[in-house]
Amino acid sequence: MSAQYSNFALRLTEAEIQALDPASRAQVMAMLDLRQALFDILGSYPQDNVLPYFYSFSNTARRGAPGTPNGAIAANSTIQQSIKISADSAFVACSVRGASLGDYLAFARMDSSDRQIMNAGEPVINTAFVGTAQRPAPLHKPLLLPANTTISFDITDISGAQNDVYFTFAGFKVYNRRVQ
Repeated sequence: MSAQYSNFALRLTEAEIQALDPASRAQVMAMLDLRQALFDILGSYPQDNVLPYFYSFSNTARRGAPGTPNGAIAANSTIQQSIKISADSAFVACSVRGASLGDYLAFARMDSSDRQIMNAGEPVINTAFVGTAQRPAPLHKPLLLPANTTISFDITDISGAQNDVYFTFAGFKVYNRRVQ
């Protein structure tokens, strides 16, 4: 990818952004929000201290029976799961991806502040929140997660059958120093 192409979206005028179709406009605005979030973290625009990264969890029959840690989710039951951001860097989540055998509800909160990152205690159905590897669900405003942050999830099966759930945040690790 040439430097001209990689910087192209960052040099759009307001008129050019408004002329885009709604989906393209949302993507451009997300890129600009990500760039600004990285500037806020680093105090300068990112260089080589930003790396693509994925944080995930899975609860599957392959990993254990229902009721065991990381095991499948029993029909119509609720489990708690978490993602811990490593101590070496912040993480900027840009999209949500996942797969499951059936539908489930998810409710997420940040443990350190007990800040809910979903609507006032209302869990969200996976089909409205989680995309696939082929069609990730973008976070139209990137979610900044400082180092050592834990995000906890309540996952409730609503399929009526044992459920396997895979869940991933895709984004960027942001180091405070240049990566060697």
